[in-house]
Amino acid sequence: MLEAASGLFGTSGYDAVQMDDVARAAGVGKPTLYRYFGSKEELFLEVLSEVLQQLQQTIEEVAARPLPPQESLALMIRTLVDTLGRQTEPLRLIAGDNPGLAHRLRIAFRHRRRPILELLRRVLERGVATRDFRPLDLEVTPALLLGMVRGGLINAPGAARERLAEAALNLVLRGALAAPADSDGNSPSITLDRGIEQ
Repeated sequence: MLEAASGLFGTSGYDAVQMDDVARAAGVGKPTLYRYFGSKEELFLEVLSEVLQQLQQTIEEVAARPLPPQESLALMIRTLVDTLGRQTEPLRLIAGDNPGLAHRLRIAFRHRRRPILELLRRVLERGVATRDFRPLDLEVTPALLLGMVRGGLINAPGAARERLAEAALNLVLRGALAAPADSDGNSPSITLDRGIEQ
């Protein structure tokens, strides 16, 4: 039932899907569907929760592999883009016109995102420690990465997930990689151009 609902919500959107559609796609009677999910909203929230749980599990598996930090981070970002890219409807509805549903979606997303942010933080921390990455704000950067993926999926809905993943990886890895060290072993500092002083 959850698989059928996920497919329908992902292709048609929340408003277009009726419980009859889900029951038919799942091959169950409507009363059976309502026995497990009291409303379309409950079903929709359960689909999102299931997806986020699977996302967390996959990222945990990536984090457990003995990979260099760059490869771990790249796999995590690809996983985020691929998984959340199949759930753009819930991501859009978080900021949508249905305040009650949006509030519940935000709570579900926040609850599930904490462990994902922690896993991102750990791989960034490891990369900073090995000097594969330049020093980063480890409290803020994981949330920025997740927000970048989410924003890209919402604001570039026509772009292929692979293209979005490549753009995110290009931006993140070029921005996070440590600059080559000088002859004394020091990485040069980076100065942001704030414009020409008058």
